[in-house]
Amino acid sequence: MPTALIFSPHADDAAAFCGATIAKLASQGWKMVLVRVTNDARDSVGLSIPETKNLIREELVQSARILGISEIIDLDYETDQLFAVSELELRERFVYLIRKYRPYAVFSFDPDGLNENNQDHKRVADAVDEALWVSAFDKHYPEHFKEGLQPFSVVERWYFARKLVEANHAEDISEFLEQKIDAMCAHRTQIRHMLHQYQMQLAAWGKRVAWIDEAYQGDPRELVATFLQEQANAVASAFQLGEGRMGEVFHYTRFGDLEELFQMMAEPVAGSEREHPVQEPQSPPDSTDLNRHIFPTNLNQRIRLMGHHHLCAGAFEELFQSTPFRLAYAGLVERLQPTPGVEVESIFGYDLFCYQCGYWSQEEGRCSTGWMNKITKDAAVLDYLGLQTGDVQTLEELQRRLAEKITPKKLAEFCGPGEWKCENYVMGVCQRGYANLRQRFGIQDVEPNSEA
Repeated sequence: MPTALIFSPHADDAAAFCGATIAKLASQGWKMVLVRVTNDARDSVGLSIPETKNLIREELVQSARILGISEIIDLDYETDQLFAVSELELRERFVYLIRKYRPYAVFSFDPDGLNENNQDHKRVADAVDEALWVSAFDKHYPEHFKEGLQPFSVVERWYFARKLVEANHAEDISEFLEQKIDAMCAHRTQIRHMLHQYQMQLAAWGKRVAWIDEAYQGDPRELVATFLQEQANAVASAFQLGEGRMGEVFHYTRFGDLEELFQMMAEPVAGSEREHPVQEPQSPPDSTDLNRHIFPTNLNQRIRLMGHHHLCAGAFEELFQSTPFRLAYAGLVERLQPTPGVEVESIFGYDLFCYQCGYWSQEEGRCSTGWMNKITKDAAVLDYLGLQTGDVQTLEELQRRLAEKITPKKLAEFCGPGEWKCENYVMGVCQRGYANLRQRFGIQDVEPNSEA
């Protein structure tokens, strides 16, 4: 069962910013653990500090029960005074909890959030963000290890804020909004305090809002429900969740710049917990149908290649064994089994390599690196090889021609750094392939800077 750790500076923050998502995950069997950082001792009107602390704690327990939170951890720092607490101290406490509970996901204020005027929120956001980094280090806080804890790295980070700089995920919470409203309304003391602040601000302006006064004196549910529902509707509209749906918005991240690579290369580990299915890359709805038409039924009898892709044929064996190539051209590698006798037809225009390439734009229906760039390279390669569009030869014949004519210097000219560059050249795959090709046909290798 996955665990989520929610870092909430105050008792009501979790319900307000991510309450419906908490309820949703809890309904799916997640263990939800809430870390309340401050004691909220001053967040009331007309009550003593001890009364405030006790009442808000009772309301937090009630709210947590509504959302499905199974455990509350109180760190009991003085509310509205975290700015005076060392961030290193906060970080150590957060690292300890991360190592102890080993959560799959962490929820917290975003350290890059905008329009944030609460120093407690800022302090917790920065400390959590740093704790997520150093919790995986075996040299930070080694005293934790004496208790049997180990370094640990969280998979998912769900950041929320008053206004996110990078809002990249909306969780559909349509069926859980009512729980969020119920949980938020449980924080009666804090809601009443907030309404009182608005009353004072309005009074200083010389005005009043009757709805605020009514909510302050009586039941605030109608006001709270209206606000949260409109907020959820706006998120759903912005992220196109669909008519009648509602959402909570996050800056969601896992592996940063390595997300795409890990998506392609990661393999399941037996016995591991099933991850929450969010932010997974989606293939276009018609990708299967497109592939049926992209790959001809006679693919292994005749390969049609645009001009510069003839060069790839000289390194087929190495390319098809290269991990980056296999990932980028998975559909092609799965279907194409090049043999010496397969026919190769020279064509003008895009070929099946293009439709598998990362530079192919599905939306625009073209290569995103520029068509003119490609056809100039096509023409140069075909001219140099002495081929024309429509020529047909066996792969064996083409590879012999390539072994004879494509020297290291010429390969660098066609595929090395510059406007015609190829990513596989930088990896050394094609250089190795052509060296093997020359050896296979008994053609003497040449120095990189010489011309045969």
